[in-house]
Amino acid sequence: MYGRVLKAALLSLCLGLVASKNLCAQDAARFGIYGSNTIGARLMPNLVEAYAASAGASTERSASNDPEQVELNLTNRTGAPLAQVDIRSHGSGTGIPALIDGKASIAMLSRPISEKETLALQQAGLPDLRSAEYAHVLAMDGILVFVSPKNPLATLSLDEIAGIFAGTIRDWGAVGGVPGSINVYARDNKSGTFDTFNSLVLRTRNLALRKDAKQFESSEELSDEVARDPNGIGFSGFAYLRSAKALDIATECGITSKPTTFNVKSEEYPLSRRLFLYTKPLANGTVPANVLRYALSMDARPSILAAGYIDQEFEWLDKGEHMLRFAKSLALSDPDIDTALLKQLAGDLQAYSRMSTTFRFDSNSATLDNKSIADVQRLARFVRFLVETRQSRTIILAGFTDSVGDFASNATLSLTRAEQVKAAVIKAAGVAVPAETIITRGYSKLLPTACNSSDAGRHSNRRVESWFR
Repeated sequence: MYGRVLKAALLSLCLGLVASKNLCAQDAARFGIYGSNTIGARLMPNLVEAYAASAGASTERSASNDPEQVELNLTNRTGAPLAQVDIRSHGSGTGIPALIDGKASIAMLSRPISEKETLALQQAGLPDLRSAEYAHVLAMDGILVFVSPKNPLATLSLDEIAGIFAGTIRDWGAVGGVPGSINVYARDNKSGTFDTFNSLVLRTRNLALRKDAKQFESSEELSDEVARDPNGIGFSGFAYLRSAKALDIATECGITSKPTTFNVKSEEYPLSRRLFLYTKPLANGTVPANVLRYALSMDARPSILAAGYIDQEFEWLDKGEHMLRFAKSLALSDPDIDTALLKQLAGDLQAYSRMSTTFRFDSNSATLDNKSIADVQRLARFVRFLVETRQSRTIILAGFTDSVGDFASNATLSLTRAEQVKAAVIKAAGVAVPAETIITRGYSKLLPTACNSSDAGRHSNRRVESWFR
């Protein structure tokens, strides 16, 4: 035990650039970051380099015969080695096994950890990594469905996308396009991107990827192939659109979603996803712990944006789009709607602007999920700033439910959830918050963001939004 503590302390001294060359060379760490190609191809190497620069260290990339492997050597100003970081990006499915066998200290997943992986961790005597202590949302991403710029289509429904990738729709003429055979391109089966697409689009409809789909380990190669093929269609993350053309996505209940950063941050784009870092317990002061801390800080934002991903900081919805939601809500409303509450909603929509920060809950639970726990801290920092600068501004925390149950009961439930978020934000702010700074509303099942016909849609609708003026 004493030896481990001493080694961590020495390593921390190395990264603080106050230890001797010989000492740092002797105690240099080697650790792995394994998993998602989406995260590991560009973003994670850039984050490690940015972290090193922030600590006054230098990095050098070692040559590798494996295009999905990057080794970074960190040194101090005297050239003494500080750490060797082995980043291997062979798909999300490789991350947790690498944690289990000790090859990796951090696992990169472009999807949530699976039940099978959780069981494997349990069998290996490791903790449940689904808790906020070990599961960290690094950034947001959306799975884009894209075609060649030569393809005139602008929108497809989720059912049409599913049919195309499953092979039940094989001609563009069947979905309103120029007649011609559809060529399908997809990520490989180890990819978290594929897992997410499969889960959100195919598996929910009891479909599977057509057998003649051309699959790629590299998202960049996939996107470039689709862009060159007028009859091609593919999917990948936001960062890999390149010269292809992204499609809007329509749902069966008439909600069309554009692949914008706001819609991904609020998780209202139907193919939004969270990019995760999972860890085993990390000793404070060690290089893996410091890299993780940096990656989750605001200092990492430039690296996240430069890699083409979406950060989690506030974004504002266009006021016109905010108001447009009211008309959509009327069209989708149930007969038991409370007209007084509807009138209040119309007034609030006119007076306030919407922030991208949206709080959601664990499935079948009143507990905020891991991302929302972190978002509480983000909103709390903003509230603390408002209080400390004595700004007379107001935040509405607006709660919403799915369509299950009657309107009145859902109005109560939605208000209760908004009050829950308010209490958490005030506690995290750590200052006395005037009553008028945060107010709450419960809007029942108004303003649906997704169709209530599926579990995923209902989960999306159970939320608390942040509005500001």
